[in-house]
Amino acid sequence: MLFKAGIRANPRGRPKGSVGGRALALADLDRIAGLPKNREQRRLKLQEAHDKDPRGFFRTYIMPLLPKEGKVEVANDGIVKWGSLLGDEPGELPRFDEKGFPIPGR
Repeated sequence: MLFKAGIRANPRGRPKGSVGGRALALADLDRIAGLPKNREQRRLKLQEAHDKDPRGFFRTYIMPLLPKEGKVEVANDGIVKWGSLLGDEPGELPRFDEKGFPIPGR
């Protein structure tokens, strides 16, 4: 079969509601990662990595999750404030307890 310029092979596109293999795989990974036993194991391994090398932990796990451009302010009490380069006031990030859960009201 020869392809002709300007003629689409599938003019109607993907049917509505159909899901590709990548989306299905991500959904499976999300389900597995969300199981309570797996969340606890992951939390313990992350804590272990942080305790071993806090700076390396920041570079390996936290930096890839951060926006590429932004500003950071660290107060004397250790509160990290993130802000936009667009001039918005920095917002305070939530604090977490010793188990890694957010502390309400902050």
